[in-house]
Amino acid sequence: MFNIRSSPKKSSGAGPLQGYKITNELRSKKYGVAANSLRMLRTKAEEKFKLENCRVYLAQDGVEVLDEDYFRTLPAQVLFVVAERDTIVKTGNELIEAGSLAKQFVSNNQTQIARMLEEAQRAQDERTAKSRRSEHAEWFEGFDSRAGQTKEEIMQRRGQDRIRGYFYKTKDELTKCAIYRGNVMAKELIDEMLELFRHLLIGFDYFSAIFDRSHSARLPDNAEVSDLVVGSGERAVAAAAAASPEGQEDEVDAQRIVPKRMKLAIKETLEKDGNAIERYRVALCNSRGEFRCMGLWNERKCKYGAHVINPYASRENMILFQVWNLDHQVEISRSVLPSIVQNVARVVAKEADAVCRVHNRRGKKLSVITYFIELFTLGNLKLVHIVCHDKSIHDMISRGAIICEKCAEYKYIKEFQSKIRFNKNALM
Repeated sequence: MFNIRSSPKKSSGAGPLQGYKITNELRSKKYGVAANSLRMLRTKAEEKFKLENCRVYLAQDGVEVLDEDYFRTLPAQVLFVVAERDTIVKTGNELIEAGSLAKQFVSNNQTQIARMLEEAQRAQDERTAKSRRSEHAEWFEGFDSRAGQTKEEIMQRRGQDRIRGYFYKTKDELTKCAIYRGNVMAKELIDEMLELFRHLLIGFDYFSAIFDRSHSARLPDNAEVSDLVVGSGERAVAAAAAASPEGQEDEVDAQRIVPKRMKLAIKETLEKDGNAIERYRVALCNSRGEFRCMGLWNERKCKYGAHVINPYASRENMILFQVWNLDHQVEISRSVLPSIVQNVARVVAKEADAVCRVHNRRGKKLSVITYFIELFTLGNLKLVHIVCHDKSIHDMISRGAIICEKCAEYKYIKEFQSKIRFNKNALM
């Protein structure tokens, strides 16, 4: 620093208490403090910035303030730079000059800088496009070779793990409820529903497509989850897609979940049968692997343009992607599972309101397809940045209901179960 000033008269008396601003030499932190003397200012600065025997400078011109008399001539709200004795401090003018020089350098070297940025972006794009472990080894650090040899295989497993977690949560909460443990008929209804959930999840590969950039079907541009939501099991079956799903030969972790013949029987059934769930087997990213936040559960899109991530680009991005959440608009614990338990209780007790709302008949089963869509599919799930994951109570309720023999969903489920048994027997 320079222009060290002191007053020829020394005075130890304190002046009035005034507010000042202090910052460190990097200008990375700034505090407001009240002081009635230079000594008090130094003491507070040392506490704030963890310094010993600090020196005080005027930020504007770099003048070091050495004595109390000169300090008292300075107005309130002056900005001081505080630093250790041997630290070199840049003044405000010097910082402005450095910024001006940087701006001038950029202006005079636009072509070269643009070329450098373009080359850096090209290198990043090339790394992102690489898929195999041998091509981008750094991305695969921490993953056992059995987890997959391509980025797409790893991300498929990540998608499966998210959905499989919802199944285990559903199974755990339903099998622990009082009515399941205390009523044989309720237990049979819930066990049948869980088995159907499991079979459907196996058939759709636990929706491994959601994070897989190589999957051919994608969420349409500008489409929102709310555009996919189907109101009821009856409508879901009526709107069944005719296209056959793209089954994979080997499901990750399949051998631990279900015998191979059963898995083949389920996939064979779904491939020959237009079904109500195929529309939700889509990738949420573009072909490069870029994901965009879908916004708060009750909004159509994200308010923050910066909520974008490509986990295929780098290992750091892939790790950060773990804090992106799949958020249920209709909540599992507060709405979907309580609805299942309540409807099971109505059917078991043969209550007056245990009727199919569509045909006004006594109900015997629950709308498995509707509950499945709400629990496991993009009909109810939104991919969101952690900032957009609102954990407060959502005011949406489950549309799961009691159904009767005349319902399209009832017939669909019965036929689905029959075809699985037939295909399983045919494969044996």
